[in-house]
Amino acid sequence: MGKDSNGAERFHFLDGFRGISTALVVLAHSFMANIIRLPFIAKLPFLSGLIVDFLSCGLDMFFVLSGMVILRPYLRKERKFKVGNYVNRRMKRLYPPYFFALVFGWLAICIIKMYPSWYMGIWVDVGPWEFFKQALILNFDGVYYNLAWWSLNIEIVFYLLVPLIILVFPAAEKITQSKLWTITGIAVCCTILLQLYTTYYIPVVFSFKHIVSHVGTFLNYPVCFLMGAFLATKDFDKKEGYQFLAVGIVLIIISSVYIPAINMRYYPLAHTAYAIFSAGMITIGFNSKSFRDFWSKPGLIWLGERSYSLYLIHFSVFYLTDNFVAHFTTEKNLYYGLFTRLIFIPVSLFASMLLFSFVERRFAHGLVTENIFWPWQLYRLKLGKEDEKK
Repeated sequence: MGKDSNGAERFHFLDGFRGISTALVVLAHSFMANIIRLPFIAKLPFLSGLIVDFLSCGLDMFFVLSGMVILRPYLRKERKFKVGNYVNRRMKRLYPPYFFALVFGWLAICIIKMYPSWYMGIWVDVGPWEFFKQALILNFDGVYYNLAWWSLNIEIVFYLLVPLIILVFPAAEKITQSKLWTITGIAVCCTILLQLYTTYYIPVVFSFKHIVSHVGTFLNYPVCFLMGAFLATKDFDKKEGYQFLAVGIVLIIISSVYIPAINMRYYPLAHTAYAIFSAGMITIGFNSKSFRDFWSKPGLIWLGERSYSLYLIHFSVFYLTDNFVAHFTTEKNLYYGLFTRLIFIPVSLFASMLLFSFVERRFAHGLVTENIFWPWQLYRLKLGKEDEKK
């Protein structure tokens, strides 16, 4: 365990957990379209939804971690909440890497427009007004230079809600098992009702009928941040961690069921399921040395500390790579798939290493791999027992 510049705790094994989440996100964006075809070939279409949800759960893990890490010092009274200080810390941590990724994403779209191929038609305007809109991060029309950035809206909405959460969230001694599950159940029900209301009356905000990835998508993820808030407020034991896992698994199975009343699978239930499942994994991590030892592998920590940079930039690299390879192929065949993946996975990782080393690490605190550029230099890293539970 380390400390940030304000003395707050930083659990390095959670960076390893974040590294696993990052790998799932990149895997989903690299192979999901092809993987989900397999259940249909095997005549098991219901498995397609489960696979999609699993490959997409990296974001749920991120949001649970985000809720826990940001709220922990405030809900445990380790740091006094000051609006100016809070806004300054969040902006410095989030915005500089985003701005450089925004410039890179804009350049990627400009290059693709200059040298178009059969791969894709880029509809995004590259004019100054569109750049200014995307520079604000909050998005209301679902148009991005880099489609992966839609989830930044979710994080920003959570940041805006933090003062309210700190004000109303119950103290640790008041969070009993019954209260925990009651609050969680109410949150799920309220989310469903709100989603039904917006679907039929304000579909531009949120709709089951079609997915528009903008700020309204926050309605899929409230339970992720709720579970993060619970973990931030008190320590749960291993038994409670297994309870989280069991409930999460049951909900994952239920989420694969088609719901006629909504005329589709209730996809947000999968995000709720993986939020609770992730809370269980994190809880067990705090109570199990073997889990912490695995998540504390230097390679996972190295990847986890670069996860934000990788998230910001990998999709723009994918765009460029797909367009480049499309100039030497005529369709999405085996050669196209092989060459694009062989190129864009290592190149996107290298691009994230550059963004992290030259920008992000200057605004992050409590890192242990900030001076290790190449992953094969990790032999320098000796964590010792700093992640042992107090």
